[in-house]
Amino acid sequence: MEKLSEQNDGLITLFHGSEKIIRVPEFGAGNMFNDYGRGFYTSPYFELAAEWAVPRRDVDGYVNTYELAAGGLAILDLDIEPFEHWITVLVQNRGGRFSRIVRERMSKFAEMYPFDTGKYDVIKGWRADDAYFSFIRDFFNVGLSLENLKVAMKFGGLGTQYCVVSKKAFGQLGFVEPPVKVSAAEYHPLRVMRDDGARNSYNAMLNLTQGTTIFDMVGRD
Repeated sequence: MEKLSEQNDGLITLFHGSEKIIRVPEFGAGNMFNDYGRGFYTSPYFELAAEWAVPRRDVDGYVNTYELAAGGLAILDLDIEPFEHWITVLVQNRGGRFSRIVRERMSKFAEMYPFDTGKYDVIKGWRADDAYFSFIRDFFNVGLSLENLKVAMKFGGLGTQYCVVSKKAFGQLGFVEPPVKVSAAEYHPLRVMRDDGARNSYNAMLNLTQGTTIFDMVGRD
């Protein structure tokens, strides 16, 4: 994957894919039901940002580049936290329709593995788009073990995302000219292929419940 972000002298290069140019990201905007709540979501990979810039196959998009001055910021790295904390953060933020039993299991899980992200300026961790969140749903439906969920989250190579959440962090995020226009004809098929690849790899997994199930963690209903 090309154009991996580099950190030099406290600067982290980040990319955001969009159908429009965003020179000044707006603090307090965004969907509160995203992975880590309301914030500005970026990738350290240009190619991934390019794919997410073109959700529609007939509309070109832009990759906006930023430099985040990380000095003085509290950055939470969920990649090095216990995996259970990452799940807790997701179930506390992501919306969706779940059965009563699944909602109860999610609530019990969050109580048993509590984690507060409120004191952080930036949250770094795996991305969980719709395909990947379906794997988490399977975990709570007792159709997938914790160990196999960990494996499945790496299918498709969505990699790590950085979510800028605090007003302080927004103030240390600078736009880098020029924005790069990306072709939907080139990148939308790659986006679809990545999602399909993750689903196909998941469907090919064997012994899905082998290991630690949600029952082992929160008890039976």
